[in-house]
Amino acid sequence: MKPIHWRRTKLGKYLRHLPRRKHIKGTMVHRLFGDRLFDSELWQPTRQRFASGIALGAFFALMPPLPFQMLGAGIIAYITRVNVPAAMTGTWISNPFTTPFIVYLQYRLGCLMMGRDPIHIADGQLLSSLAAAPLPYMLGILPSAIILALVSYPISLIVWDGIFSRIEAAKKRKALHALRDALPKKLLETAEPDGH
Repeated sequence: MKPIHWRRTKLGKYLRHLPRRKHIKGTMVHRLFGDRLFDSELWQPTRQRFASGIALGAFFALMPPLPFQMLGAGIIAYITRVNVPAAMTGTWISNPFTTPFIVYLQYRLGCLMMGRDPIHIADGQLLSSLAAAPLPYMLGILPSAIILALVSYPISLIVWDGIFSRIEAAKKRKALHALRDALPKKLLETAEPDGH
């Protein structure tokens, strides 16, 4: 049985539009980052590099400059040689739906660290309330990012193991079914008498 080429899969329909190595060689990006940009260890996930990438992305997800989280995670992943796509995906923890909760929790953590009572945040006035007292929020950013990174590393390892154990079990089931389908045909072929 021939392996299915990734471009013929449902996801490949979209991935084939991404630039390939031959399109990037010699460009400004290649000159800026060098040949290390093409190392497979940065792009093909392994268990440890994937978990490290997710943890790095989770760390950057809680940093304040929202537009540059993915860029920062990608550059640090490149420097530290962890999985770049996993690091960039890990930054999606903070998104327009989760950011208000994250900011408020960071503010509460900062107040707890300072030993100060949090101010009452009026409905819909989160940013203006934080502008009145930015120090607790700023103090809560780094510890919350470190905590999330430390928590996301073992969780991503567990998720990796779960996914790949299911993939291996599916491969074994498929091979067993193929063996069962092929076995009776061979037995029938050997059991048929010669025509003499």
